[in-house]
Amino acid sequence: MTGTARISRSRRPGRSALRRLGAATAGVTALLALQTTPAQAAETPMAEPYTGMGACPVGSALLTKADNLQVGCVHTTIGSGSFSIGDYTVPVGSPMKIDFGFRWAADGPRATTPTGSTPNIYDTTAATDGLIKAPLTEAPLPGLSNFWPGVTSANVKVEPAGQIKNFVPLAVGTEYPIFELPIKLKLEHPLLGSKCYVGTDSNPIVLQAIAPNRPTLSQVVDPNGHSTVTLKMLDGQLVDRDFAIPGASRCGLLTAGESNWIVNSLFDLPSASGNSISFDDVDVAISIDTSIQSLTAALNDARG
Repeated sequence: MTGTARISRSRRPGRSALRRLGAATAGVTALLALQTTPAQAAETPMAEPYTGMGACPVGSALLTKADNLQVGCVHTTIGSGSFSIGDYTVPVGSPMKIDFGFRWAADGPRATTPTGSTPNIYDTTAATDGLIKAPLTEAPLPGLSNFWPGVTSANVKVEPAGQIKNFVPLAVGTEYPIFELPIKLKLEHPLLGSKCYVGTDSNPIVLQAIAPNRPTLSQVVDPNGHSTVTLKMLDGQLVDRDFAIPGASRCGLLTAGESNWIVNSLFDLPSASGNSISFDDVDVAISIDTSIQSLTAALNDARG
């Protein structure tokens, strides 16, 4: 994580890239009708304060370790947000949901924040139905007027590229990162095929998000007598003011990278710095317990 200063750079897509893109898309627009989005499984209904935690990985190897001192579940809903890739803004599909379980061992590590506090650093593992659920969002291509959606724009989706690392929820309100989140951006466009990504599992975009503004906080005890306690953080914000973005991969109808140059030219990738992200209207629920048995029972009772 670097300081707050943004690097000012001019990012103008190459004219040849724009001309070739416009000419080529005119011949393949019929593919738009074939694009479909797989249906997502319905979430398990959960009573408060455990709404959204139906897929918490309480049976995972991480949460059932014998040396665990604290275990828990996290459900996050992000209402809006955007990436800034140099001078270009890409909206984040919303609502985005981030779900995972966490644990802290008796001899687990601690962070040292700029305020001098030493909160726990938790290990995490994704929810059983996935770490990130994010809808596609339309983003106009740089340098083109979006007069033909799907041709002069691309669909963008945020996907996970690994587990969350170094989860420090009590660093909220400081400049210390709340977590490290590796992601990749899937791009959908008739010319780019079905496997076009910016970032990969082996070379992801790594967000070190901070929560500089303290959200509205509340604490809820388990309504059925279990020892689980839920911390609610409402109307928060997560930001990363400077991170690197790798080049495109596997873009093209052959999924062999033959169209990587289009994406790299339009967005001036790879980019070592000068990029930022803001997640806004962030609501987080963190349920924590000293016993995996108690946490599991609390979630089971919440299923009704």
